[in-house]
Amino acid sequence: MHILEQRANVGLSSLAAVLIDLAINPFGADVDDMVRMARAAEDLGYRAVWVADHFSGAVVGRPWSRDPFVCLAAIAVQTSAIELGPLVANMQNRHPAQLASAVNSLQSLAPGRVRVGVGSGAVPGSRFAVEHDAIGRDLGTADHRRAKLRESVRSLRAIWTHDPTFTAETGVGFERLSAVVDDAPCPPIIVGASAWPTIELALEEADGVNLRRTALVGDLIDRIEQRRPEHFEVSMLDGFDDMIADPSRIGAASEMGLDRLILGISVPHEVARLSDLNAAAFHLD
Repeated sequence: MHILEQRANVGLSSLAAVLIDLAINPFGADVDDMVRMARAAEDLGYRAVWVADHFSGAVVGRPWSRDPFVCLAAIAVQTSAIELGPLVANMQNRHPAQLASAVNSLQSLAPGRVRVGVGSGAVPGSRFAVEHDAIGRDLGTADHRRAKLRESVRSLRAIWTHDPTFTAETGVGFERLSAVVDDAPCPPIIVGASAWPTIELALEEADGVNLRRTALVGDLIDRIEQRRPEHFEVSMLDGFDDMIADPSRIGAASEMGLDRLILGISVPHEVARLSDLNAAAFHLD
């Protein structure tokens, strides 16, 4: 059933409080297809498009992956209003200086539209750790990964404020660093998190947090609300097909206090299906 036919059940005013984004998977993808998907999303009123940061399709059993910044740059020059960014940049593989250069280059193509998601890397032994194992990257303990993520966020802010020195114990610091970014402001930094300690890190250091839909997400959002800073954004990653199957989840997301729903989708995928969600009806502007 078309999403607009569900308005009586979930309430349009409630739906309008939630922004709808797309997270376009780069696994086994053609960049042209990703661009077409992003252009269609912009036309339909989706607020942002995101691309995951993976260099191997092996993490999901696909034949390849695409570099997120190449994809985002292609999207940037073919769109004019939709926001865009990586979700999430893997701070186990990217030094903040390299990430800042890539993000700032994207800002030059899409001024005022760039956001940057950052994450602490995969859990050792998980399917997403395949990439790290392949290049001999030691993931360390959860506490170490969080410490590195915290210092990475601080390092990114230091780069955008043109602070030439940032000392870090986890290898993400720098000395006499200059001439990395232009005068664009630091983009919103969103931390991908599923555990409360990482959410706390986001509350203390970042501009928002992106959660995964789990049985505990409601409780986590309640805890966030107890200490949520002003202008701090809470989003949740969900599946596009799951949302089509049960559009009332959008209203439920609004009632939980979410600011955004980020819906994962793969290409090739029928672009026409994006209109099934009719995301434009849920935006305030």
